[in-house]
Amino acid sequence: MKAPAESRPSSFEAIFAAYAVVATFALGYGYWRLATRQNEQDARIEQQRQEQQAAVTRLQREADDKRATDDLEIQVISLASPHLSKLRESGRQAATSQRIVSAAAELLSSKGRPALAQMAEKIRVETAPITRSGTRTAVEEPVASMSPPGAWLVLLATLPGEDLKLAEEVATEKLRAAKDLGTVSTVSIYKTRLKGRYVVVLGDPVGRSAALVAAAEARRNKLSADAFAEPDGGWELIGTAPFRTETRSASSN
Repeated sequence: MKAPAESRPSSFEAIFAAYAVVATFALGYGYWRLATRQNEQDARIEQQRQEQQAAVTRLQREADDKRATDDLEIQVISLASPHLSKLRESGRQAATSQRIVSAAAELLSSKGRPALAQMAEKIRVETAPITRSGTRTAVEEPVASMSPPGAWLVLLATLPGEDLKLAEEVATEKLRAAKDLGTVSTVSIYKTRLKGRYVVVLGDPVGRSAALVAAAEARRNKLSADAFAEPDGGWELIGTAPFRTETRSASSN
């Protein structure tokens, strides 16, 4: 006896079942590939994050090391600056000061900061103050000059930008005081860019460390109680002391 026709699968049903099997496999394979790519992408993102974190940590450590070296330099310069004026003297006290400066300069040089050693050597070489051939009899015309990039200046005074005569008087007085102290240097007038003020500057533009040393020395010698070092912002050099100054008095008719 033959089975009913309904119990035997037709060819269409067999093809549909095979297609369903293939489709299920393809869908599963697609999900597997998608998950694999996602995992690979997550791994790359994590690796990049770790590399960026390591770079940030390295930069932070370098910044901390530089900040620590800057603090050490300022402290050592502050301790050594009172002894710089005795480098050209003789005697037991002068010898002690020379050893202190040499030790401080050697310490800073080992940290990559040779400015104190260079300044100490310059002071030893300059054994006598520079004498000028004569006093200026006329005020020179201001000469526009710019400092080299990265230079620092030692400011002795800040004055209004509308009173050049006052700035010249202060600069000439500071130069006279520096000569009385035996300081071998120049005193100049600059004009700032942002606020247009006149500033009285000790010496020439120098590096940061040398400017810190010179400012500390100026304060210690009471050349200016507020002397400080500041980066040169492209200021204009107006002139160099001494200037011809006139005594200010009230005029009457």
